[in-house]
Amino acid sequence: MSRLLPTAFMLLVWLLLWGEISVINVASGVLVVAILSLFIQPTPREHTLHPLALVRLLGVFVWRLLSSSATVVLAVLAPTPARLRSGVVGVPLSHPSTLVATIVADAISLTPGTLTLEARYAGDEGGGETTGGTPPVLYIHVLGLSDSAAIREDVSRLEQLVVAAVTPTETTGDDGSDGRGTVTDGAGPEDRS
Repeated sequence: MSRLLPTAFMLLVWLLLWGEISVINVASGVLVVAILSLFIQPTPREHTLHPLALVRLLGVFVWRLLSSSATVVLAVLAPTPARLRSGVVGVPLSHPSTLVATIVADAISLTPGTLTLEARYAGDEGGGETTGGTPPVLYIHVLGLSDSAAIREDVSRLEQLVVAAVTPTETTGDDGSDGRGTVTDGAGPEDRS
């Protein structure tokens, strides 16, 4: 059943692209879908979606979008040194999931006045991503930076909302750990201003 829905969806898209249902379109669609099914293998789900938590996350995101837009407008119309102070804050996440890190980083970057500059995993020296079950550190540029601890708290709350909306499935590592990793220093990496 789990392979039937994507297969039927591909056939439906094929028929919609041709614009009419005919014997030749259905036959060619079945052939194309069969060939694609040989190359595209389903992957097990790594996350569970919770619709109510997703709605809550979207509501919080819209509120953050509106309030930060007002803050940026105020900084532009009535600039002060405190409103224009900017810096980069390193924020360690608590989950190693790349999906969670991506959603958090995107939500931060889509919010006016903040921008995710980098997501660095332990052992990543600028090469490629090496998760290994270790949560990343997000480096975030913040306009109107007054308290880096407050930024870390805010990102942590956002990450909790994302995890509630798209919960990573539990995986057991070779060492018997839950695969989530731990953050040893709650203060996080040093800030760069």
